[in-house]
Amino acid sequence: MKSIRARLLIPFLAGVFAMTVLLSWYTYKSATRAMEEAIAVVSRSETNRVMSSMSLLFKSLSSYMLNIVSDPYLDGLFNGGKQAPQAGKSSKDSHDDAMEWISIMVQGNDYLRDVLIMDKNGVCVVASNRSFEKKSFIDRAAVRSALSGLFVLDSFSIGKITKKLSCIAAGPVYTNGEIVGAAMIISDLPSVVEYNESDPIFTTLLTPEGMFAAHRDKAIMGNKDALFPELYEKMSSVGKDGGHVNYALDGEEYTGYARLEPTTRWLIITNGLRSEVFSSARQVGITVLVIGVGALYVVSVLVTHIANGIIGVLLSLIEYAQRVSDGELDLKLTVKESPGDATDELGVLNRALAKLVETLQAAIRQAREASRMKSEFLANMSHEIRTPINAVIGMAHLSLRERGMTPKQRSYLEKIQTAARSLLGIINDILDISKIEAGRLELEAAPFNIRKTFEDAIAVHQIAAEAKSLSLALSFSAPEYVVGDALRFGQVLNNLLSNAIKFTQEGGVKVGCRAAQEDESSVTLAVSVSDTGIGISPEQEARLFQPFTQADASITRRFGGTGLGLVISKSIIELMGGTIAVESEAGVGTTFHINLSLPKCSAAAAEAEPAEEDFAKLALGGKTVLIAEDNLINQTILEELIAPSKVKTIIANNGREAVDVVASGQTVDLIFMDMQMPVMDGLQATKEIRALPGMDGLPIVAVTANAMKEEKEEGFRCGLNDYITKPVELRELYGVLKKWLAAEKIQTR
Repeated sequence: MKSIRARLLIPFLAGVFAMTVLLSWYTYKSATRAMEEAIAVVSRSETNRVMSSMSLLFKSLSSYMLNIVSDPYLDGLFNGGKQAPQAGKSSKDSHDDAMEWISIMVQGNDYLRDVLIMDKNGVCVVASNRSFEKKSFIDRAAVRSALSGLFVLDSFSIGKITKKLSCIAAGPVYTNGEIVGAAMIISDLPSVVEYNESDPIFTTLLTPEGMFAAHRDKAIMGNKDALFPELYEKMSSVGKDGGHVNYALDGEEYTGYARLEPTTRWLIITNGLRSEVFSSARQVGITVLVIGVGALYVVSVLVTHIANGIIGVLLSLIEYAQRVSDGELDLKLTVKESPGDATDELGVLNRALAKLVETLQAAIRQAREASRMKSEFLANMSHEIRTPINAVIGMAHLSLRERGMTPKQRSYLEKIQTAARSLLGIINDILDISKIEAGRLELEAAPFNIRKTFEDAIAVHQIAAEAKSLSLALSFSAPEYVVGDALRFGQVLNNLLSNAIKFTQEGGVKVGCRAAQEDESSVTLAVSVSDTGIGISPEQEARLFQPFTQADASITRRFGGTGLGLVISKSIIELMGGTIAVESEAGVGTTFHINLSLPKCSAAAAEAEPAEEDFAKLALGGKTVLIAEDNLINQTILEELIAPSKVKTIIANNGREAVDVVASGQTVDLIFMDMQMPVMDGLQATKEIRALPGMDGLPIVAVTANAMKEEKEEGFRCGLNDYITKPVELRELYGVLKKWLAAEKIQTR
């Protein structure tokens, strides 16, 4: 029975549909031909009208120019000429007469914008617009040509902002056979070429250089970076005698009529986008198609009603969709034929699907909320952990400044600093993998010494290598100074070196960097880190770059580690536009290969890490810095780090105290603002300080453990000028003092 209905319904419905499509296509083609004929008439008429208007304009300009330069009113304006002012007339009277005369000329002609009379030095002495008087126009080519004795009628310009098309005519002014000045007429052409955004047909002007001097799209009009000489050559032969043209521009197809204006050799093209011009024809075809499809639907419903077995199939589908939406996800679809009259089946299906969509939307909202809570958790954990680590690293750094320590004491402090930085590295790994998952890991581009980056990484791991009697060697043959993210690149090197030493018991580790390809501006680096360690099998390589995964499950117990280093390293290198690959053999060793292209820079651009004496050279005596920080240890660290610069410090234990200090009128040249403080946080304090009179330009720099991108953006919106994350890096701290206090002028962000 089912196959019989199919044999009856399918040919019938297919035939009706084919007839509908055929009728729609025939209607569309007929409407298109009629539209093409109408466009041909309209575009030819408009093109001829514009050309006649332009020709009339040029003839008028020539006539006006001859009348101007031969008028006796001009004789009295040029005292340097052979003829003095007219009897009884002063120079001022001659100026006023000439002014009145040319003003009447401009007011009486829609084409004319301005008339200017210049002396032999190109300085305007009389103009219909007084703002031009006493201004020099000698830089205009048309003026220079006129002063040399030539009449210029084809100098055109396009306004950079207004996009108005103007024509300039210029000619010499003679007195007793000598050139004593020049006359210039500026004529606007909007009345020749006007645009109505609702009209599908419009007129354009194309210069012999291929530039659109007039176009409905103002981004194209007068744009010398978008020249189309080939388009001009293609259409000028047709436009010589006038003819229909079809062309493509920036991926859009145009159709219209072109004609070549003989005076300027400009192409006048009345055209329109084919998609806009023939939209009505398409609408007619679509209308017919919709009507046909509607009729087809009605017929289909009638036939379907007769074949009531199909209703049974539809009811089975409705029942299946409803039960799945109720949570029976394991339900298998079984279609039953259910003859009989049912009511509002489509409504039931619609409600079931709507419920399913609502369930999916609720799941999406829950996922977004979970993501938000995760970000907040990471931000809070970052702050809570970075704050004490900043204290540990800062105190260790300050202690290492002291002299007179025994080697043993210094060794203890260095080990404390190393352990704290190791812990910070784990925290950074966790934050980085979260940013990678969210697609928010960003890199900076700054000049740095990449050789020093390699040497620093080697120095950091030298002690660990010596402790295992391993050799650690660097081979470097590449440009030293490049532009990139030195911190992230160093992070990759440290991850690879740490792994190499960790998994190598005897032999050594070799680090290589060479220039695989180089030109004047960039270099492609081939970096390798090779060890003689336990190696990796092909099966283990497949899991090597997965988060929280190591080659062998027992490795975590034997060697430690988060299992995130290689994942982060791969993401960093790929964000830099490079590649990372591994080559290994179990029991023999492993080599990681990195290929990375970086811009080159000069040695001067890559500054070294600032030392205590660099801070002293800033010589900030007389400057006052307000430190808003609730942690006493962090207060001490920040004070001591900037102390060599001789800057005076004021301490505020929370945001409210910081606002009170500024509001009291005490001199403050810069504020270091923590973000999370009791009583009032850093963001609210920043807002209130900005609201105080005269505090718009006071530099406020966040010094905080909040390292998430969203918090930085919120801080800048609230009025922060700069941002330093804890633990504080000397380079960043030095850069802030130099930028906001050592400069001659304090600049706002």
